[in-house]
Amino acid sequence: MKAMQSRWFCPRSGSWDQNRGSAAGNTSILFSGFNVTATGGVDGLLTKEATQSTPVTYTFTATTPGTHSYYSGTQGDLQVEMGLYGAIIVLPAHVPGACIGATATSIPAKNKLAQSHWGESDFRLSQAAYDNDKTCYDREYLFQFSEMDPHIHRQAEEQAGRACTDCMNVATEPYHPAFFMINGRSMPDLMDPNYAPEYPHQPYNGNPHMHPGELVLLRIIGQGRWQHPFHEHGNHVRVLARDGNLILSSTSANLAGPLLFTTTTTPGQTIDGIYYWTGKGLNWDAYGHNPASSDPLAKLPCTPDANGYNTGSPTAINYFEWCQDHNKPMQATPLGDVASGGPVTLPSPTLFANGAWYGGSPYLGPNATTRAVGFTGTTPPSGTVVNPPTDEAGFSFMWHSHNEREITTNNVFPGGMMMMMLVDSREFQIDESK
Repeated sequence: MKAMQSRWFCPRSGSWDQNRGSAAGNTSILFSGFNVTATGGVDGLLTKEATQSTPVTYTFTATTPGTHSYYSGTQGDLQVEMGLYGAIIVLPAHVPGACIGATATSIPAKNKLAQSHWGESDFRLSQAAYDNDKTCYDREYLFQFSEMDPHIHRQAEEQAGRACTDCMNVATEPYHPAFFMINGRSMPDLMDPNYAPEYPHQPYNGNPHMHPGELVLLRIIGQGRWQHPFHEHGNHVRVLARDGNLILSSTSANLAGPLLFTTTTTPGQTIDGIYYWTGKGLNWDAYGHNPASSDPLAKLPCTPDANGYNTGSPTAINYFEWCQDHNKPMQATPLGDVASGGPVTLPSPTLFANGAWYGGSPYLGPNATTRAVGFTGTTPPSGTVVNPPTDEAGFSFMWHSHNEREITTNNVFPGGMMMMMLVDSREFQIDESK
């Protein structure tokens, strides 16, 4: 098993063989939330343990859908620190009819039509997180939060070559982590693609993408020894379940999970939650529409459905636009082909203080962004290293730990548990294989 990249997909059952011991002594694995049968090995404090010469097999039936964690059951203060943990994702045995099919009524079923029109592939493991029609989703991302104390790792490295068993003596207290990670990476590395050449054994980046109106399933696990209060800018997260237990109302079948400003995880705990962003409440036209423009894409219609969104045509670039803000200008006297008469004057996108991650534009889509041009040329994010103009032009919402030390790497900012949620216009194809 390689640290921080284990992701098991268990439709109904699973098994695990472990047969290596070392100078660190015996090893074992705990599968939280499952009734596990352990065979072989030797008796340990919490479960059967593997020794240098005696393997152990764990067998269980994955009866509970959702996100679960596994971790070392032997010398957890050392072995969890060294990366003996991971995620188990159990898919529901049956997907609710509201989530799939031509007659499906859920938001993801309608978003699927738009995604298909724009040529996007479906990277979901399932169409629903649980056997409940309120858990349909469009995209999903796994976030494993962890921390690392380099002093502990230096001790383990110095003692790892000993030709003996159970002779390692590593002090794990006092505990002073200096590295804070999501899926084994820290900012800015966690924004790089999966299987980046510089770290081929850390395959999962932490770079979530979405289109307006999509439901994004967040699978969050606290894998270390500390709590991690993680804040998702742009909207609260609606909790569906904790530790694979769907949160339902005591009087009905409706979901009853809270809306969280920060998705705080304790060690070993998992959270399944839905993040949702539409632009509702921005109080300006996010697409930069201009009724006086000669460009037809600047005059796209917005016909509200019963909920106020433009969902009549899945082929529209502004599908799921919040129609109450349609044709509502943002800038007072803008440069370029966007509507004027708004309440603000934006700063120059060339200001160095804004940085490469500053979106710079209040408009979605390459057409809207490239129309907002002046003496500075194309307004970022088009033209920056992060968002090439031929690829995308969207909104960047910073997601980060609310523990200030955890957004540093060895006390250097920026680093640690920090990334971006990129909200892209519909015509940009999100490739979640990268």
